Amino acid sequence: MSSPSRLARWLARYGVAEVVGTGTAVAGAWVGALTGSPVAAAYGGAIGENVGYYGVIVLRDLLGARRDAHARDVAFGAREAALVGRDLALEFGPGELLDSLVTRPLLMGLGAYWLGGGVGIVAGKLAADLLFYSVVIGAHEARLHARDRVPRTGTRR
Repeated sequence: MSSPSRLARWLARYGVAEVVGTGTAVAGAWVGALTGSPVAAAYGGAIGENVGYYGVIVLRDLLGARRDAHARDVAFGAREAALVGRDLALEFGPGELLDSLVTRPLLMGLGAYWLGGGVGIVAGKLAADLLFYSVVIGAHEARLHARDRVPRTGTRR
């Protein structure tokens, strides 16, 4: 697959979630800043972003899996939802651990300190995104490659 088509696939996968996550990051940072603590603002931004970002990703993946199950005339239930959860954990787990606990709060906090409130939070978020996506996109591509090598049967993945 060519680089432009990969980029288009990545934008389709992550773009809307990023926009929503950016809005909820700023909202979370604002709520955290009400305490007067830049650390609380940084963690508020990180938590807010996760709520918005993963809300979009999880909802879209669950709806897609439900649509796929119905297309195969299979009831969508706990097993299919668990498969979505497994896929999301494989795609996002490694990058998210480092990102949520260290990288994102640190970079958002430094951004707020150096650049001030909203602009600094967004600048820190964008810097953290570069590190996050270097891990997540690699995991996503590896999962797609492994899935494409497995012969398709009547069951999902």
